[in-house]
Amino acid sequence: MAALAKPLEAQGRLIYARPGHLEKVTESPSLERLVADGDRAWLQTENRTEMVFLPEHPELRALIDAIRGTLGGNLAALEKFYSIDLTGSLEDWRLTLKPKGERVAKYIREITVEGQDAEPRRIETIEADGDTSRMTITPISQ
Repeated sequence: MAALAKPLEAQGRLIYARPGHLEKVTESPSLERLVADGDRAWLQTENRTEMVFLPEHPELRALIDAIRGTLGGNLAALEKFYSIDLTGSLEDWRLTLKPKGERVAKYIREITVEGQDAEPRRIETIEADGDTSRMTITPISQ
């Protein structure tokens, strides 16, 4: 956030299961869990849980579907909310998503996903107010 003197760093896990299950678990500095499955999303903190019906909140759905669509290779989900620009090569690529509709653009200016081969490695979200969020994805060795 622009008001912070230095970036706020968080660590956690990102879990995706086809066709539409996404979990973003923040483990530090505080516990938070976002679970999106189909048309519903739950946000859990240490003190509360809130459920959201995603069709009623297209701005949140657009953000979640940017991640789900990229991880699942679902071009139709991405095209629903974004203009898409793909550059680079198969080994080193960049996907730039710009909101199509005003309702989503009110919250998100641009999302950039960078990857290597079939693996997204970094997701940067620039919000409409200029705040930036960067997520680095490190695959877990199996």
